[in-house]
Amino acid sequence: MDRGVSFDYGEGSTYEAIITELEKPHIFEFREVDDLLQISFQKEGEGCKMIFTHTFDDDSWTVNTAAGWHRCLDALDQIVHGEPVEWKDNAVDLREYYKEAFASL
Repeated sequence: MDRGVSFDYGEGSTYEAIITELEKPHIFEFREVDDLLQISFQKEGEGCKMIFTHTFDDDSWTVNTAAGWHRCLDALDQIVHGEPVEWKDNAVDLREYYKEAFASL
């Protein structure tokens, strides 16, 4: 597959990735430098379940990465439900939550 995709985080922050797997509408997988991200959907009842996996080597990023994706997935939930996206000021709380959650791993 190996096609490029660009992500714009706003405020001048962008990154390039390579699509490694695309099976519409079930799987979207891409590699950004050493990270591999996969988003897949499985039928579940009347709807579907989204499975999100972000694989990376540097464990020092685990807490910040989990907190960041938590916020992004909260925004996605708002979009799916037709609501305007409101970014909560909860990054610090989420980092603390994931720091505690991952402490025993």
